Amino acid sequence: MAQHAAENDAMETIQLRDGLLTEGSSSNVWLVKNGVLLGGPRGPRILEGIRYALIEELARDAGIAFEEREITEAELRAAAELMISSATKEVMPVTTLDGAPVGAGTPGPVYAALYDAYQRAKTREFDAAAKRAK
Repeated sequence: MAQHAAENDAMETIQLRDGLLTEGSSSNVWLVKNGVLLGGPRGPRILEGIRYALIEELARDAGIAFEEREITEAELRAAAELMISSATKEVMPVTTLDGAPVGAGTPGPVYAALYDAYQRAKTREFDAAAKRAK
């Protein structure tokens, strides 16, 4: 899957199974619908990874409604915002999907709030580690 993305000048391959969003080839996939951050249900179709719970926590801290549920391909393609997360990518906006713009084609406000919350969480973790090291 990652090879498919590379061959098509894409950063990630978003996977579907039976018409439902699963995950990226190396990341979790999130979308925004009506201001609510949606993530697919954890289980055999989606590897939870350490960032899944973090994104859920960051959304809560930022006052963003979060819903874990099955997401259809139609919802994915009609998303106001789309983003991916992983340990190496942190949280990144997806502004095009199969050559079509996602929402306005630019990173949206939910992404911006999650990105800011992610950066604050990293700073808190760094500060806490520095205190423990003293």
